[in-house]
Amino acid sequence: MQPGTGPSPASPASRLTMPLCFLVAVLEGYDLQVISSAGPQLRAAMNLSPGQIGWFFSASLIGLAFGAIAGGWMADRFGRKPALIGSVLALGIFTVATAYAYNFESLLVIRILAGVGLGGAMPTLIALVAEVSGGGKTTSAVTTMICGQPTGGIISALVGQTIASHYGWQSLFLIGGALTILVAPLLVWGLPETKPGGSAHGRGQGGGGAKALTTAQALFHDGRAAGTVLLWLAFIVTLALLSVLLSWTPLLVMGKGLPRFVGLNAIIALNVGGIIGGIAISRLIDRHGVRWPMLGLYLTTAASLFVFAHTQTPAALLLVAGLVGFGVLGAQFSLYGVAPRLYPLAGRGSGVGIAVAMGRIGSVLGPILIGGFIGRGSSENQAVLVMAPVALVAGLLILALTTARKTDLEGGAAAGAREAAKAPQGAA
Repeated sequence: MQPGTGPSPASPASRLTMPLCFLVAVLEGYDLQVISSAGPQLRAAMNLSPGQIGWFFSASLIGLAFGAIAGGWMADRFGRKPALIGSVLALGIFTVATAYAYNFESLLVIRILAGVGLGGAMPTLIALVAEVSGGGKTTSAVTTMICGQPTGGIISALVGQTIASHYGWQSLFLIGGALTILVAPLLVWGLPETKPGGSAHGRGQGGGGAKALTTAQALFHDGRAAGTVLLWLAFIVTLALLSVLLSWTPLLVMGKGLPRFVGLNAIIALNVGGIIGGIAISRLIDRHGVRWPMLGLYLTTAASLFVFAHTQTPAALLLVAGLVGFGVLGAQFSLYGVAPRLYPLAGRGSGVGIAVAMGRIGSVLGPILIGGFIGRGSSENQAVLVMAPVALVAGLLILALTTARKTDLEGGAAAGAREAAKAPQGAA
């Protein structure tokens, strides 16, 4: 493998890269959603108000925004492997540290720092998988890898119902952090060395390095400006919905008068629905393009949120939660698969990283706004209802994006040919 290239889709390195990236995504998903499982116990232990709970749910997402920008930039310039390993270690260390938080302020600071590691890993994972997947399968490959996140969410909910019930909320963070730290040596051993052509290490070496791009060039040159802005807006709106659902669902369900275990099971249903939605829709996207499959997901989200707000029985609530997850999680995972298709290889880490970071504006504001909404006296059902129109707005943004960047977001053989053209020549 020459400098300026990634592993070939058919190489042994690519076959090992995919499962390792999936494993990291599982641990990311655990950390993203463990706050939801810990929320009820933590609120009682620290006597937190709804507003403080909203800030707790958003803290790691604030750090994630900064980490995603820094991680994408580092991955483009110094290689995917060191950027990913450093991010994973930071995530593990500060997740363990969360268990030792002694008040609301220390909790907030530690979760922000954990978020920096979380954010640094995400764009690197996406760029790595996009580069080893083969051009015609970019969306489905990235989405399948990202489905590790809801798998981690399911694990965190199960741990929340079992171990945390006996050993307290701290055990959730100790387990997740320790496992994350232990994964780092596997990455050192199993991931290929990658130095994209746009990095300082890859310039002028070998015959195939791609021309270096500044971040501004990657985002806005060659007709990418409109698509970049629309992608950012789609991430912001979708992640606002997703963050509220993943963090507030147990409390929203308990607000209906149902027991805590129903809320935790609703988180599992959301994630299972998201895995099904992400895998199914991403394959439709690779075959038929982005527009209609994703519009269908956002319409499903809006309709199922409306039904969720009016559902009171546990069995029906879990079924509808699965439909909500199919829509909103499926849409978010598919966005992760769509994003790398909009950018050239040499600027892909930065392009994806900044899109992920922009989405965190929605992730941060969503739980805080819902916390304030409920804190001012609105019911949990009213909080769910206000989210349904937001899903329709996201659908309109996808319609605009697929109009602005139609050729990049088509499906079938044409998509594979365009992705192959972005790869540097002379790849080993």
